[in-house]
Amino acid sequence: MPKKADYQIVWSRIQKSYEVVHGSFSFLLLHSSLDMWLDLSDTFHVCSSTGQTFTLRKEAKQRGGGYWYGYKRVHGRVEKKYIGEKSKVTIEALEAVARHFAELTSPSPPPPPPRQEPPPPPPRTSTLKFEKTLQSALHIYGFSTIPAQKELTLKYRELSKQHHPDMGGVHEDMVAVNLAYGYLKKFVS
Repeated sequence: MPKKADYQIVWSRIQKSYEVVHGSFSFLLLHSSLDMWLDLSDTFHVCSSTGQTFTLRKEAKQRGGGYWYGYKRVHGRVEKKYIGEKSKVTIEALEAVARHFAELTSPSPPPPPPRQEPPPPPPRTSTLKFEKTLQSALHIYGFSTIPAQKELTLKYRELSKQHHPDMGGVHEDMVAVNLAYGYLKKFVS
């Protein structure tokens, strides 16, 4: 568990500027004095003028000094924001980091309203009815007399394309076309 920062950089509403707070002491923070405070500690708790808080921490590198980062827990995850070397840590940079974390914590925009689905088309109704008679079969196929085998096959393919459920037809109509075809085949030579 990370230790609590001993030093705090907070906005003073009374002084209208930032202060460094250590224990019960507070010191006015000037641009020129910020470098001195950064040399005293590697960790600061920062509270910006807008009330946004984060942790300012120096991470030591193998070569050279170290680099400063801002940290904040956002939605259960620790977010990290690079600031840079000590010379890059300014009051303006701290406020920019606070704004960055404020953007991350602000609620995401509401989801778009659900799409309105078009109303379903009215149910299709059967238009063909086969009554197990020659007249009924001829009527379904549009023949006045018994056709030749070739004519019957061509008309069957045409009606199948028109009434097949996969092509937008009604199942009952396709059944009537099939039954009438089987019935007419008995009479075709």
